[in-house]
Amino acid sequence: MGETVLYVNGRFLPESQANVSALDRGFTLADGLFETMVAVQERVFRLDDHLSRLMKGADWLDLSLPTPDELAGAIRETLRRNGLPRSVARLTVTRGMDTGRGLSIPEGASPTVVVRVMTRQRLPSQNSGRSLTISTLRRDEASPLSQFKSLFYTQGIVARLKAQRSGADDALLLNTKGKVACATSSNLFLVRRDGTLVTPPPSDGALLGIARQTVMELARSLDISLAEDSIAPEELSEAEEVFLTNVVTGPVPVVSVDGRLIRGSEPGRVSLALATSYAAMVEGVEE
Repeated sequence: MGETVLYVNGRFLPESQANVSALDRGFTLADGLFETMVAVQERVFRLDDHLSRLMKGADWLDLSLPTPDELAGAIRETLRRNGLPRSVARLTVTRGMDTGRGLSIPEGASPTVVVRVMTRQRLPSQNSGRSLTISTLRRDEASPLSQFKSLFYTQGIVARLKAQRSGADDALLLNTKGKVACATSSNLFLVRRDGTLVTPPPSDGALLGIARQTVMELARSLDISLAEDSIAPEELSEAEEVFLTNVVTGPVPVVSVDGRLIRGSEPGRVSLALATSYAAMVEGVEE
């Protein structure tokens, strides 16, 4: 197979030629947004939801972008040109080049838009489970940035790096009030002893994840009791099940937090049922 083809500002280029300027504000200031999506051939799972979240973030950043239809066309054409049966597509947008310095936004800046696709395996991706540590870093639940996929991902990168150096797979971030917010790139769910499936609300710093919303819809369709509620860290070791969600993996069980096992460290009935249903939706691609 030849080189991957990327979309860069209206052009389709082989990976070796797909470059952006060293003066791009995404590079110099992390001034931009991204969305990570899953696709089957040219069909993207919940593409409208991804683009809606992106446009809301762009509005807050006062970032001028192509229309959702134009972005969708660029994504689909990139998928078509690469011809992968199953893929992950990442859309990255920045404010564009800035020949000056400092934070002030340059007049007439033209956004940078990049689409990259990578191959992925068929879902479900349930495995032996993830081990987590609770990070000492705190997620600011009051910041509007907690609801967008900003390019400024330093907190998550450092939290995961420290978790992996300690022997865990990922880190769990608490908010400024000490409640569970999310993992570094995933939402968190737990099943309480009464059978209720619980996930932190956005007011606690949880991103309005696409997989999170999908899992909540699936839970309702499966008659699983569901609540958005604050979660204290000590609840995790007492839960029947704990699992993470992101759009690429779907539900993935958590087997331990800070070395404490979750219910014998085996995937539970609820997470297995939701992972199976999620995989069926993604591989069937309901937009």
